[in-house]
Amino acid sequence: MVVKTDVLIIGGGPAGSYLARYLVRNGFNGDVMLIDKKSVIYAPIICGELLPSEDLLKPWINRDLYEVLLTTIRETLRREFIVNEIRWLRLVINDRDIAKMPFRTYVIDKAAMIRGIIEDAINWGARVRFGATAIRCAVKGDGYECLVHDRYGGEYVINAKALIGADAYPSIVDISLGMTRGFGAEDLIIATSARARGKYVDDEAVIVMDPGVAPGGFAWIFPRGDGTHNIGVGVRNNIAWRGGNPLNYHMLFVSKYGLEGIQKSVLMKTLPVGGLLNRYGIGNAYLIGDAVGSVIPTNGAGINPAMITAHLLGESLVHGGNYSVLIDRVFKPLMDRMVMFRRIGDPLLMSRDAMELALRVSRGYMASSIYEATLSSMRISTLIKFLIGNLLIRLISGLA
Repeated sequence: MVVKTDVLIIGGGPAGSYLARYLVRNGFNGDVMLIDKKSVIYAPIICGELLPSEDLLKPWINRDLYEVLLTTIRETLRREFIVNEIRWLRLVINDRDIAKMPFRTYVIDKAAMIRGIIEDAINWGARVRFGATAIRCAVKGDGYECLVHDRYGGEYVINAKALIGADAYPSIVDISLGMTRGFGAEDLIIATSARARGKYVDDEAVIVMDPGVAPGGFAWIFPRGDGTHNIGVGVRNNIAWRGGNPLNYHMLFVSKYGLEGIQKSVLMKTLPVGGLLNRYGIGNAYLIGDAVGSVIPTNGAGINPAMITAHLLGESLVHGGNYSVLIDRVFKPLMDRMVMFRRIGDPLLMSRDAMELALRVSRGYMASSIYEATLSSMRISTLIKFLIGNLLIRLISGLA
């Protein structure tokens, strides 16, 4: 069987669902089809499920990017999707409380939000198939051909004029077409995700930076307001490859911070933290969301960044623009800055002793630097602070 469409979107997460909705909502002239390997709309969720409030990032990022971010929030975040409101960020470094800072964010029901976006897309004319896995894709004439395995209908082929990889990293579109150079192990995080109980304040998100617990990343506790919390750890992939099992770090975190798991299993996912890939598309094939590397390298945020890339591609497809030019202008400056910040901080993220020495130099400096990196600050003052921090780290490393 051969199915034909104008646009095939592979992956129904925040990026793919938002793009489908954007295209059918904004007058795209053609058929839009979305497929996803999950059999239900939409689970499981491997995510902290944290989103910024409308005003949180406004002072920290450029105006054009903020306007796109604001649009994605207003188009997708309904009141019924919010399960808890966070007011504060508590920062814990090497077992010590370092700071408590304003952090107005929301813990959401991500699955419900994605279902809402997909329902909008379907109501406005998109075709959506779950339980459908793209096996491989190839150039076919002036379009693309993808072999799909459908758990409900065997195998078939989808022909499309435009092809979008929104299926996490690495995307089957990228792999099939040899689109990018990919990421090295040092630019990937293996993130765990689970629900747990513990004695933590409902309006306070907790970030734990401790290379003994989360080498190369951080651990988190995001209260859901009902006595349960979204928790997880991020372990750098090159450490995992050397035998640092992320599940063992996760269980250490649970034990050390008085948490009690309420799920039978811990979910894991690979996240890119190396900025955007070297190429965002080739011909009429494109990458969005995690597939293009849109996870913020300093804080692991991926929901809104995924929708930002989808918004920019949707704008290009509807109005005849250039996706690569648009993403380079609007989104890449922030991603490049955050990659630089993350790499400056890597010596601390990889060594508990180096982190301890940095704390001895200045707890206040460390707290403000991490806070601004968490907020994805593009301020010149933040850049200067990180450049000074780089010098301090080099001095510390020399003393260690």
